[in-house]
Amino acid sequence: MSKLAATQVLYRERVTPKWTSFLPLVLILPTFWLTFAPINAAVGISTGIGVTVIVAALMVSNSPVISVSKGSLTLGKATLELKFAGKAVSIPKESQFAERGPKLDSHAFLALQSSKNGLIRLEISDPKDPTPYWLFSTARPDELLEAIKAARS
Repeated sequence: MSKLAATQVLYRERVTPKWTSFLPLVLILPTFWLTFAPINAAVGISTGIGVTVIVAALMVSNSPVISVSKGSLTLGKATLELKFAGKAVSIPKESQFAERGPKLDSHAFLALQSSKNGLIRLEISDPKDPTPYWLFSTARPDELLEAIKAARS
C-alpha cells in the first residue's frame, strides 16, 4: 500500500458550536467600550471588536475534528487504530440522554457537542485499553459509520 493511500481521508468533519454559542460574544464589545470610554472610546471599540473576533476564531479552531482514514479514526487529539475498534452504532435520539447520563461508563472517552443531533458509540476491543468505548457527537452519523466501515476494509 502506498503512503498516499494510507493517509487518504475518507471522512472529515469539524464539530463546530451551535450559532447561539456565539451570542454571548456580543457583550464583549460594549464591555470594552464602557471600560475604555473615560480614556478613549475609539480604543475601547477597536479593542472590543478585536477581542470578539479572536474569541470567535478560538471557538471555531478549538472545535474537535473527526477524521477517518484507512485504518484509523482521529477525534480531536485522540487517534484510534481501527483494528482495535469494535462495533460502531448510531444512538437513536430517544436513547441519547441515557447514554450521556445514567448508562455512561466513567472510563469512556467523550467528545460531546450539544448542538449536534448525531451520537456515535464506538466500542474498543483492545484488552489492554481501559477505555471501554468512545462516545462522540457528529452532524452526519450515517456517513461517519459508512466511512468507518470502509476504512476497516
